[in-house]
Amino acid sequence: MCGITGFFSNTQNFSSLNFSNANNIIRHRGPDDYGYITIDNSLNVTEYFDENLGNFKEKNKIIGAFGFRRLSIIDTSKKGHQPMSDIKKNIWVIFNGEIYNHVELREELIDLGYEFKTRTDTEVIVNSYKEWGNKCVLKFNGMWSFSILDIDNKQLFCSRDRLGIKPFYYSINDKRFIFSSEIKQIIEYQNNKCELNEKLLFDFLAFGAYGNHSNETYFENILKLEPGCSLIYDIEKNNLTTYKYWDIESIKTIENRDENKVFKKIKTILTDSIKIRLRSDVPIGTALSGGLDSSGIVCLIDKINEGKTKQNNVFTVTSNEENIRDPYYANIIKEKIETNSFETNFSEQHNIKDLYKFIYHQEEPLQSSSIFGSWYLYNFIKSSGITVNLDGQGADELMGGYYRFPFRKYFLQLLYEKKIRLFFKQIKKVSSLNSVSSFRLLFEVFKSLFVDILRLKGSIYFKFKINPLKNYLNKEFKEKNFKKSLLIRVHENYRSKRFKNKIKEDSLKLTKHTNLPGILRQVDRNSMAASVEARVPFLDHRLVEYLFSLPNDLILRNGFSKYCFRMAMTDVIPDEVLWRKDKEGFKMPEYEILKENKNFVIELLDNHEDDRNLYVRNIKKLFLKSIKNKKHYNNIVWRSVTYLIWKESFIEH
Repeated sequence: MCGITGFFSNTQNFSSLNFSNANNIIRHRGPDDYGYITIDNSLNVTEYFDENLGNFKEKNKIIGAFGFRRLSIIDTSKKGHQPMSDIKKNIWVIFNGEIYNHVELREELIDLGYEFKTRTDTEVIVNSYKEWGNKCVLKFNGMWSFSILDIDNKQLFCSRDRLGIKPFYYSINDKRFIFSSEIKQIIEYQNNKCELNEKLLFDFLAFGAYGNHSNETYFENILKLEPGCSLIYDIEKNNLTTYKYWDIESIKTIENRDENKVFKKIKTILTDSIKIRLRSDVPIGTALSGGLDSSGIVCLIDKINEGKTKQNNVFTVTSNEENIRDPYYANIIKEKIETNSFETNFSEQHNIKDLYKFIYHQEEPLQSSSIFGSWYLYNFIKSSGITVNLDGQGADELMGGYYRFPFRKYFLQLLYEKKIRLFFKQIKKVSSLNSVSSFRLLFEVFKSLFVDILRLKGSIYFKFKINPLKNYLNKEFKEKNFKKSLLIRVHENYRSKRFKNKIKEDSLKLTKHTNLPGILRQVDRNSMAASVEARVPFLDHRLVEYLFSLPNDLILRNGFSKYCFRMAMTDVIPDEVLWRKDKEGFKMPEYEILKENKNFVIELLDNHEDDRNLYVRNIKKLFLKSIKNKKHYNNIVWRSVTYLIWKESFIEH
């Protein structure tokens, strides 16, 4: 787990000072080691081992450079230093992430005649590329963003993992290609020159979008390599091509399966996924919320480690938010198995001024306060002496985790498929489980049908959504960008495909374009800001592909989401946690945070009364009104506050 920086241009002069500044600005991603190479116009490579390149002059013109910061996880010796090359020094790599099956791949490559001088997964990437070329990524099980300099072919081969767990940003203009792990590196190299991307900002302010529904970022001319994609950059021609090597959308649903075999296979794949993600030369922990996903990980680790307490470090963040019962369920897990338990309370340590540092690391405004809790969690993990943490992201998107009573879309899908008998059977089950009448459920289904029809008229639906914010969004800003909205474009694209399976369509959207990409970016920034590596076992591509191929009735059944996973964990997770229905996701007291820091919020809003995108005075009035009565609170207040802090930090500097 590290940070990477790259620069290539045949025409633009290389600034060694700017480049090392850009590399060192992400010291938090790699505090343990650093390194550089430069490439001249004859493709000769020079290595540097100092933290700063300094302001030097080469005999030949510099046309390229690699920079690296290391967080040592596997083979923590100096042998793991990057940039790393093959024996002939014709192949060079900088790599951020982990290849979890590096042990098995190393054995395969040794059988093919390759020699290794380290135990690192980085060297496995080098030799895999030499053996399988660009297709090497299909052999990898892990998370990665890397760049390989192939001197013989005069090109760079860059790649990002299948689900986009690790980031890769780039900018190509003025005949210059620069890439990085974080956007601030590109901005730093450009002497802090950057412009706001209004289209993405509009989707955020108007609809609360994560901003991950395209390859654009909140900054003009800074793009991201999308998940499951690779990039080839021609050094001589100064051009690049991107292509997709993996896509969840191509996975087909297989209906008729032996259910017991399905449950067994889910357990087998997840167990192996966790097992290879426990490979580390530094201490490992696990985040435990008390929900189904994190509980499954903690309990399976206990089985894998055969109850060895010292290898099961568990971390929990609680808040004083009412009606959140997660700590109760987390304690059930901790009472069932032996763990080293660490717990902290968000309310005891949060400081709203931390939002400046937090948003600086996130590089984006935030649509809710929940990820603010994750910031404190990872700082707490690091302060406890842990460098690697397993987290439960991905399960909700793949197994209907966002579906809640009254399961409108599930019932609607049964009607679309004309499964009338099953429809009424499931109505009866959900009615009994939640002690509500069948007539109420039928009403909810037909209400959902109306919304579904409304969604078919994309522009009408989104105009309906934006209408409550008409007093808070600048009219010119709104009218200009509504027509350009990238979020609406994605919606229209899905509508044109006419998915027959609405549950799978939702899962696809959540995984590719909305929730998951945003969550993964936020987890990466929060963990790396604390110099901690986050690993996500549910996003092992084998498990993702298998879960996405399952029919709806194995995902949602009898009033329960994640039905197949619950059945797979029947002898692993205690029943009280396994069959709980009240899990709502980790929440932070957003309204209370703002209310407690009234003066801070008002001062921030007053300082930005002339913002051209928001009617800040109206937002201030709304905030003051909500302080008197919580029912008037609207999330646009939080979004506006984080946007204005982001703008101060990056656009206004």
